[in-house]
Amino acid sequence: MVQEFQDIIRIQVNRHIFNYGFAPTTIELARDLKSTESEVKAGLKQLSDNHAIVLHPNSFDIWVAHPFALFPTLFWVEAGDRKWWGNCTWCSLGIASLTNRNTRIYTKVSGESTPLQIDIIDNKIVKKDLVVHFLIPAKKLWDNVIYTCANMLTFENESQVDEWWKRHNKPKGQVLSIDKAWELAQVWYGNYLEDTWTRKTPEFAQSLFEKVGLTGDFWKVK
Repeated sequence: MVQEFQDIIRIQVNRHIFNYGFAPTTIELARDLKSTESEVKAGLKQLSDNHAIVLHPNSFDIWVAHPFALFPTLFWVEAGDRKWWGNCTWCSLGIASLTNRNTRIYTKVSGESTPLQIDIIDNKIVKKDLVVHFLIPAKKLWDNVIYTCANMLTFENESQVDEWWKRHNKPKGQVLSIDKAWELAQVWYGNYLEDTWTRKTPEFAQSLFEKVGLTGDFWKVK
């Protein structure tokens, strides 16, 4: 795929957040990319229109650049002295896939009261009996991506998932083992700091789901 300027902007955004824990300004992006602020704003608008980032309403400030959240969430990720907010379990595992070091994710079971730590040591999940509930089907992920991520939660077992969706009057989506979610995060986010990163076409996104064995209607992108 031919790399467009908007993709170059996105790579710079990824790297800035990874290195500093917060998003760059349009002035900083223009300086670092030897461009103009108006060109950067046009690129950010394209990225937003193409579902590659989320901007604050009526602004060019970045709200979400998956896997990173730029606001307090239920997920806090630490790797050494570097720390970030994740949007959801999938995103937090995605951040862990970029660190190349032992990483810890702080969250709560089912998004409720019980604290939970997810440790990735030597590129492996330590507590393997956890599961991740994906509430929203793939083709609807971006209908309201903030809501999508808010409901992508970690549970100790599938029975807890069943109790949760009944308690909150939500449909049951798909339940993945934490290892499967980690595998998905690695193939989905593993190249987000590389020069060769480009936005995913629907076909490529579909191929990544299939690569880790996620098939069926729930995982159909279109």
